Amino acid sequence: MTATASDHVLPRATVTVRQATPDDAETLAALLAEMDDEPTRAARLDAAGVRQIMARMAAYPYFRVFLVVADEVAVGTFSLLVFCSLSHEGTLQAVMDAVVIGRACRGQGIGSAMLDHAVRIAGEAGCYKIALSSNLKRMDAHRFYENFGFTQHGISLAVPVPKSA
Repeated sequence: MTATASDHVLPRATVTVRQATPDDAETLAALLAEMDDEPTRAARLDAAGVRQIMARMAAYPYFRVFLVVADEVAVGTFSLLVFCSLSHEGTLQAVMDAVVIGRACRGQGIGSAMLDHAVRIAGEAGCYKIALSSNLKRMDAHRFYENFGFTQHGISLAVPVPKSA
């Protein structure tokens, strides 16, 4: 297990991004618990739950979880899904999900390094865009994404889906 950001406040550190493995499940669970200031469904995941979800994600051709590490300390995570769409004649696009920087490490340039990495991966895959959703209450995150170059593109809507019997 890699130490997590909640364990450390980092001075200027070397930031690397690597694909997460099931061995990182405990670290990922700890980072996901820091997604919001209030409990979310992600915060309730334990290492076994993370491993189980990663196994399900592996069924998709390109759905990966990444771990952001600064001087051997896990400081963030994100998932990236690359897929094609009929609406764009099969052109690839990417969606980031479960984007988290540990609270103690926010505002230190780590998020920019993480987004740079995600955009590079999407570009290497041939994607024409990368998108993400962010909870309406995360105003600081929205400003960060906009400063990075993300623009509001359409509107994201959701409806709960009832479980079938």
